Amino acid sequence: MARKINPFIFRAILNRNWNCIWYIKKNFYSNYLIEDLNIRNYLEKIFKKKPIGKIIIIKNSNFIYFLIYLKKGSLVNKNMILSLKKNIFFFTDKNVYFKFKSISNHNIDVKIILFYIKRGIEFNKSYKGIIKNIISNAFKSRCLGLKIAIQGRINGNIMTRKQIFFHGKLPLQKFCANIKYSSGTAQTVHGCIGIKVWLYLGDFIY
Repeated sequence: MARKINPFIFRAILNRNWNCIWYIKKNFYSNYLIEDLNIRNYLEKIFKKKPIGKIIIIKNSNFIYFLIYLKKGSLVNKNMILSLKKNIFFFTDKNVYFKFKSISNHNIDVKIILFYIKRGIEFNKSYKGIIKNIISNAFKSRCLGLKIAIQGRINGNIMTRKQIFFHGKLPLQKFCANIKYSSGTAQTVHGCIGIKVWLYLGDFIY
């Protein structure tokens, strides 16, 4: 069963790093959730050409605070921040604050890994070469296991097929395993190609 569900849901009781942090009465929960989803979808569209990591949303009844992780060297200018604030007012009437942080090691960030695979496929580059470099760089860092699954009309083939790249170990059945997961879709002239990434970084320490 652990191989069929999202690793974050399977380890929800152990998760210490939530992407949304807010407290609200049950009556307003659905409103807050819809607001979060709309804003998150908007931000992901805006930053789809930049290698970004996770987006953390912290809010209460008066303000929304966004903490966005970027790959080192990715710049965000003041005009872009002002534009973001202006457009987010279409989703909420709260005060909006942004903070951008550099990812300490982008080689073991699943969102960044997904971004480069997706971009490589969309630009018709050799995805096998890209994945080989990703695996090599990840294991030079503290990665213990990496699995990448790609499914669709790969290289424009008539039949859809699935390719899996696996290196190291990936104990999906262990609750204490610190496994990062991300999935996305690459848009190509031949159709959509699904991409999934699992990254094992050791066990949680309590």
